[in-house]
Amino acid sequence: MAKGVRLAPLKRVLGLVIAVVAAAVAWVLVRPSARPRPGVRPPTATVHVAPIRRGPVITRLVAYGRVVPAPWAVHTLVEPFEVSVTRVFVNRGQSVGKGATLLAVTPGPSARLALLRAQNNFRLARLAWHEERTRLRLKLATQSGLLRAERAFDAARLSLRVFHAEGLRARMTVRAPVAGVVSAIAVQEGSTMNPGQSLINLIAGNRLEVRLGVEPEDVPSIRVGERVRLSSFEGTGSRHIHGLVSVISRVMDPATHMINVFVTLPRANSYLLGEYVEGRFTAVSASGLLVPRSAVLPSGHHFVLYTVAAGHAVRHRVALGPHNGRVAQVVAAHLAVGMPVVVLGNYELTPGMPVRIRK
Repeated sequence: MAKGVRLAPLKRVLGLVIAVVAAAVAWVLVRPSARPRPGVRPPTATVHVAPIRRGPVITRLVAYGRVVPAPWAVHTLVEPFEVSVTRVFVNRGQSVGKGATLLAVTPGPSARLALLRAQNNFRLARLAWHEERTRLRLKLATQSGLLRAERAFDAARLSLRVFHAEGLRARMTVRAPVAGVVSAIAVQEGSTMNPGQSLINLIAGNRLEVRLGVEPEDVPSIRVGERVRLSSFEGTGSRHIHGLVSVISRVMDPATHMINVFVTLPRANSYLLGEYVEGRFTAVSASGLLVPRSAVLPSGHHFVLYTVAAGHAVRHRVALGPHNGRVAQVVAAHLAVGMPVVVLGNYELTPGMPVRIRK
């Protein structure tokens, strides 16, 4: 009985040793060899290539915006003195001719007081001048006293003349200095306006333009003077017209986070102020190294492409420039015009991998 008890642990140890040896032999037999066996070649990839060339990228950009007044065509009508509005004769958006009556106004309280003061000063100065002349003839005054009276009279007369030149009268009208469209009315009947405060904005000759919002990365592709195809969302304007880029803003619009591009409209158009418009650009970039768009692959936070040299794949990290659905501009060291770049089969490539170019 004791002998059987002593043999049991020995059998368990022998069984464990046999299992370990068997596992080691099996691992040796099935593990892949660390060294390639003689006569086994790495796989060869079949690819299509295209030569790198130089040229611009032509892209079609679409932007949206509204019809706004041209800044150089806006006339802001003001009065140099306080006025009270008694009648408004026009509405916003109304076309008016040159000389048309826009508002009827009267001098405000402070303007009337200033006019009365100027008229009173003029009468008193004229009376003092006449009295001084009479006294001088009677030998009761001196020449210097007469000169002082003349200077005071001239100053009072000039002050009153300024009021008359500015049109300050008991009843006045504000007229259109040019033919155009009323774009804004800042007054109401019965309101009192301070000197220099805007009364009415007038767009001379219905001169409108389109303000389009463009993505900041697309701005370098747009040039001043470039043609833009415009179409209206509202259906009121001409179906398709062409305008010219007049101004490219260098400040981002805080409301839209876009760059404003202003397009001049031709005179023969039926667009309305505030109308929503679509603009289509044909942007042409500067010349650079061009490759087919399919040649550029994303790799993390950058882009790569493969060229073929001596039958093997060469990987290049590139900076992606302007691009469209067909071609892209790339910037990288060791790339040159004419080098074969892989356009099909590049997803399976690794650096140094043998390749076969399919014709």
